[in-house]
Amino acid sequence: MKLNLISYIMALPVIIAGCTQSDILYEAEYNVTLNPENTYIAGEPVTFDISGDIDNLLFYSGENGHKYHNRDRLVISVDEIESAAVYLRILPQYGSTNGGLHVYMSNSFEGLKLNDGQADRAAVKAMVDGGMQGWKDVTSNIWPDTNPEKSGVEVKATIPIESIENFCLAFHWNPTNLSDVQRSYRIYPDSKVILNTKQDGTLEFPLTDYLLFNSVMMNEEIEDPYRKNDGNGTIIFTSEDYAINFQGVSAGVLTYCVDGWVFSTPQDLTSVPSDSPELVKDLQNYLYTYSYTYNEPGTYEAVFYGVNSNYIGSSSKVVSIPVTILDKPLDGGNDAGETDPETPAE
Repeated sequence: MKLNLISYIMALPVIIAGCTQSDILYEAEYNVTLNPENTYIAGEPVTFDISGDIDNLLFYSGENGHKYHNRDRLVISVDEIESAAVYLRILPQYGSTNGGLHVYMSNSFEGLKLNDGQADRAAVKAMVDGGMQGWKDVTSNIWPDTNPEKSGVEVKATIPIESIENFCLAFHWNPTNLSDVQRSYRIYPDSKVILNTKQDGTLEFPLTDYLLFNSVMMNEEIEDPYRKNDGNGTIIFTSEDYAINFQGVSAGVLTYCVDGWVFSTPQDLTSVPSDSPELVKDLQNYLYTYSYTYNEPGTYEAVFYGVNSNYIGSSSKVVSIPVTILDKPLDGGNDAGETDPETPAE
């Protein structure tokens, strides 16, 4: 999870003292108003005018993930979560043999040791030999029988999560035809965990930011069970284009079928990152206007958090401004305020 910028700013007194060379702590006196030329249309910038003298200024837009009242939140209650799901966008690539990637969910998995590769390999083997007890195979949610995977055709799937406690997501990569290309599978970065909550609506967290993943290679031909990020025939977590890249290999290159697992560290989905702000200005940035674009209509509580700080101490002030954003009008729409029809779901 990202560091809270407020914590960073509050840790600056000594640095700022060296910059201001002042023995006086100036109170955080500033104001923010809405620019009179704003249109308040979705997709068009909203400009805030900043007056007064403030050293450091943070902005919370009021959108999900950027709400001031959630700045210190790390946990939400079980009762607050109405439902949960995993959204996956996957690209199978190369080869003609399907069925090389299976996806599972569990609430009873205790996690990998991560300090004893052979022990983890043995534990996974026992789990597979035992029929994957405690796991639910959700692969059919991604590729149902009526829509088998096709090379080069990405698939999008939203898979319900039945229980948010001790949740674990697993991928099993095992192309089984040595006479064909061992297929690659790319998990895109926009894959995510979705929590539908009572108070804050839908919260979305990038899959590999929210869940911590580790891999185990089961092939005895691979000496290190934790081998990863090592080209063809390995699982790559460092790709610029994919969150997880199961990197396949051409036919005949290997004498074995790749057999690799990826497990998320089990966690309760009540653990969430605190909401984050944008840094508007600091001592090296003397802006007196700030523009932000809301892409969805609605009413937002925009909050500015200003801090003056030096070696003597700190002073802060919060300015809150409600902002109502309207939908885009239709091209050539009438004065009645016609809006675009809802876009059909994919």
